Amino acid sequence: MSQQIVWPMETGSKGWLAPGKSLALRAIAWAVLLFALLFGFMLAAVLGASWLSLPNGWYTAFAIVVPLLAVLAYMGLVRLVEKRPATELGLRPTPWLELGTGTIAGVVFVGATLLLLLVLGLYHTGLGHPTGEAALRSLIFNTYISAVMEELAFRAVLLRLLARAFGPITGLVVSSIAFGAAHLTHGSWAAAAEIAFNGGLVMGLAYMATGRLWMSIGLHLGWDFSEETIYGVNSGAGLLHSVPNPARDVLWTGGTYGPDGSILAALVGALALVILYWVYRSRLLAARV
Repeated sequence: MSQQIVWPMETGSKGWLAPGKSLALRAIAWAVLLFALLFGFMLAAVLGASWLSLPNGWYTAFAIVVPLLAVLAYMGLVRLVEKRPATELGLRPTPWLELGTGTIAGVVFVGATLLLLLVLGLYHTGLGHPTGEAALRSLIFNTYISAVMEELAFRAVLLRLLARAFGPITGLVVSSIAFGAAHLTHGSWAAAAEIAFNGGLVMGLAYMATGRLWMSIGLHLGWDFSEETIYGVNSGAGLLHSVPNPARDVLWTGGTYGPDGSILAALVGALALVILYWVYRSRLLAARV
């Protein structure tokens, strides 16, 4: 992935991010401020109704509305401070193809990883006991919030602004490491490293190659939703019920984190990176002919 490649990702070159003295420091300071703001929005989406002692019905409303407000706040601040429209969230051309492609790719990624572990005897799977209520709750609280908020924070903020300060590859690598580290709260260091590689690099490259967040949001949506609601990883509420083989080391199974925490998931991640990079290079070369 040579730095000579022209990525369509807009990093910002006006306003606070205009060329000049201390650009790197300005970009880092802006990244810290935006990241902290988005983290606050994420907490509000999950806990806002509880903080305000609102009835239970408000929990879902907060979970749906607050990420949308975060998107609007991000777009407004980018226009105000960076003096540009937030093209990474542009609606023209329509984002549905990128969003849909990413979602399908996320489902396939988790499925391919799980299939590999099943073939090697590292996982057991059977039929689950899905319910509409469980699926809806997973879609909103486990999938939608994390897909929107984490892609904004780690890709649109950290990756983009570090790319502005130090170059696209540095932005991709550092933001991916930060993405993996954020998952240490519910996984081992090995699982976090896998998430940095499989999630951080794959979703980051999808953003860099399209210049928009929609495909990476779709990847995140398909990944999280399918893992719990379709494949039923460590959950009996999915269409399937998949659990790691307790007789095998968690380094190979991913343990309670899931198949994407297995070191073998890196094989699927590497294949995904190669495909993404090859598709982008093919499109780039075709455009130059």
